[in-house]
Amino acid sequence: MLQWISNSAIDRQKWDACINKCEWGNVYALSWYLDFLTENSWEALILGDYENIMPVPFRKKLGIKYAYRPNFCQQLGVFSAASNLPKTILNDFLKELASRFRHLHYPFNHSNIFENGLPVKLQKRTNLILNLGKPYENLYQSYSGNLKKNLKTAENAELFFKDNIPTELVISLYKNAWQSLNKIPEQDYSNFKTLVDFAEKQGIVKKIGVYKNETLLASCIVLKFKNRIYYPFSSISLEGRKFAATAFLIDSIINRYSNSNNFLDFEGSDIESVKSFYLKFKPRHEYYYQLDKTILLLEKVSSWLKG
Repeated sequence: MLQWISNSAIDRQKWDACINKCEWGNVYALSWYLDFLTENSWEALILGDYENIMPVPFRKKLGIKYAYRPNFCQQLGVFSAASNLPKTILNDFLKELASRFRHLHYPFNHSNIFENGLPVKLQKRTNLILNLGKPYENLYQSYSGNLKKNLKTAENAELFFKDNIPTELVISLYKNAWQSLNKIPEQDYSNFKTLVDFAEKQGIVKKIGVYKNETLLASCIVLKFKNRIYYPFSSISLEGRKFAATAFLIDSIINRYSNSNNFLDFEGSDIESVKSFYLKFKPRHEYYYQLDKTILLLEKVSSWLKG
């Protein structure tokens, strides 16, 4: 029987043990990742003794409690300590979630495959991943011709990268690049910085900057969990665009982790310009689904509620 568990009642040790054991367990669903990102505003659906679990971040506005996808958290959904997840169990989780919220935007994960004919709206979302289990030279040969040309531009500009640059620098460059297009609350940046500081102590984060002389042109934060290299937070300056700094940055990550059993997780994207850029590295598609449910009264304020 499914149980709805409050945040304070979640056994963090059992929770993370399930995520670690789950073949498709991801970094976003770890208890500490969710704690930092949501300030402990998440609950859970649990089946059995943490054999099957689903985290549910929530917020309240206008007196309405709603489930949502936090910034810097691409996929959640149902995770299992078993090697497979029966569709009957997955559907039970889905129905219970949908019944508890009148308004929600909730991302499942790539291993949560649903049957047709469900009475809820599921939106197919794009993710791209690159298998790094080949020597760098082989991976480079698969790049598009345009990407190789851009990397030559970066080489001629004598770009170089630095590890362990300050988190504040990465966030500042990110704001300058994207904040006007995607208005992220200041508290979300603060929560993410706290998360990164903790992840750094766990030895699973890299903060990389691309420089020309002493000028920061592009930067990113990558997280390594199990066999995935996550790329959730990256940015570039106007000058960096001239010298293909992002192409140089991603190529440097691929070079570093090549010939390993890891996958580079690009984290999307459904934005056509971003997707077309990532596809130049020749990743493969890995789709996931998002459950969207908005009552008529809230449709006009839906975008506000997501914030």
